[in-house]
Amino acid sequence: MTYTSPGMALAGNVLSIDGSFLFVFISILVLIFILNRTLFKPINAVLDEREHLGAGRMSEARHLLAEYDRKLSGYEDRLREARAEAYHQLEGKRRDALAARQEAIGAVRVEIAAQVAAAREEITRQAVVAREGLATEARVMAATITSRIYGRPVGSGGN
Repeated sequence: MTYTSPGMALAGNVLSIDGSFLFVFISILVLIFILNRTLFKPINAVLDEREHLGAGRMSEARHLLAEYDRKLSGYEDRLREARAEAYHQLEGKRRDALAARQEAIGAVRVEIAAQVAAAREEITRQAVVAREGLATEARVMAATITSRIYGRPVGSGGN
C-alpha cells in the first residue's frame, strides 16, 4: 500500500472535473444571463439615460449661454448705437444753438451799429444847433460888449 499525503489527496479532488463542476458552471452562466437581462440591462439603460440627460442638459446650458452672449452682444451694440445717435443729436443741437447765438449776436451788432450811427447823427445835429446857438449868442454878447465899450448901440450884424 502506498502512502499519500493529505495535501495530495485534496489536490487530486480539486483538479478533477466531475458533475458538480459542470452544474456550477452552467448555474453561473444561467445566473449571468438572468442577471444581465433583469438587473444589468435596466441599470445600464438608466445610467445611459442619465448620462444622456446630463449631457443634454449641459448641451442645453451651453446653448443657453451662447444665446445669452449673443443677445448681450446685440444689446450692447444697440446701446452703443443709441449713445452715438444721442451724442450726434446733442452735437447737432449744440451746433444749431451756436449758430442761433451767432445770428443773435450779429443782429444785436447791427442794431447797436444802427443806434450808434443814429446817436452820432443826433450828436452832430445837436453840435450844429449848439454851434449856431453859440455863434448867435456870441454875436449878441459881442454887440453888447462893444456897445458898452463904445457907449453907443452897435448892430448885431457884425459892425
